[in-house]
Amino acid sequence: MIRVAIVEDDPEFREWLESELEAPEFECVGSFEVAEAALAQIPQINPDIVIMDLGLEHSDIGGIECMLRLKLVCPNQKFLVMTSHGDDERVFEALKTGAGAYILKNDIPRKLIDVLGEFHRGGAPMSAEIAQKVIASFFKPAADLISLQQLSPREKEVLNLLSKGYLYKEIADMLPNENAPDKKIAEGTVKIHAHKIYQKLQVNNRTEAINKYLKR
Repeated sequence: MIRVAIVEDDPEFREWLESELEAPEFECVGSFEVAEAALAQIPQINPDIVIMDLGLEHSDIGGIECMLRLKLVCPNQKFLVMTSHGDDERVFEALKTGAGAYILKNDIPRKLIDVLGEFHRGGAPMSAEIAQKVIASFFKPAADLISLQQLSPREKEVLNLLSKGYLYKEIADMLPNENAPDKKIAEGTVKIHAHKIYQKLQVNNRTEAINKYLKR
């Protein structure tokens, strides 16, 4: 038996989920409208899978925080997020919190139990829209790679040190003068290098330059 708990504040949708779990290999061991009730009971009933809504408008605690709190006491708990929210911030926050599967409510397959079975066996089912967001997050645009390659060796040194949090003056004290190796470069020279870096990377400031560098 695959034991499933539901945390969903829409009564009609929650009832539909419960009906879908009326299958020989599944058991609905808990169904909760609010996060507070789920937090109190899920650690005791120890389900194999928790179906989690993110909105939970009737709770003081949202779905992501509910997952986080449950993970603290049930670190191996598996969460399948089933929600209307597909915005990037919610998606990645949920995945980082511990969601192992993410299905949009408007993209639910006819046989939900097939998705739950796949998840229980170690799969990571996701709606196509969510999977595309995850893939895109790892994609580095070719233009960014090309712009980084345009940096001179010294500019790459400066950018590397900027990414480690060093100030212009500190960087100047660390880099030797190419024309006089026994001397260090001036702080103003570092600023010139930084300005050229921003131009080549087509960014406006240090933070944007570092983001491009770290995502290379």
